[in-house]
Amino acid sequence: MTSVAGSSPVASLEGRIRQDQVQLNDWTTCVSARTPKGQAAIQKLSGEISAAKAQIAQALQTQARAAQAPAAAAPARPGSLDVWA
Repeated sequence: MTSVAGSSPVASLEGRIRQDQVQLNDWTTCVSARTPKGQAAIQKLSGEISAAKAQIAQALQTQARAAQAPAAAAPARPGSLDVWA
C-alpha cells in the first residue's frame, strides 16, 4: 500500500493491516489453523484487514474529492465580494 503524504489515518490503517497480516500469516501456517479457534482467528483477521482496506479506499476518495474542490469557492481575501456572481 502506498501512503498519501499528510494522511496519518491512512498510515495508521496501513500499519494495522501490516500487523494483522503478520498475525494472519502466523495463524494460517500454524498447526492450530484447522481448529475452530484457529479458523475463528483467521476469519476475524481477514475481516479486519478487509475493513481497514475499505476505510483506506474511502479516505483516499475523500481526499481526492477535497483536492478537486474549486478554489474559487472561497473568497480571495477575507471580506471581499465577488461582483461577477
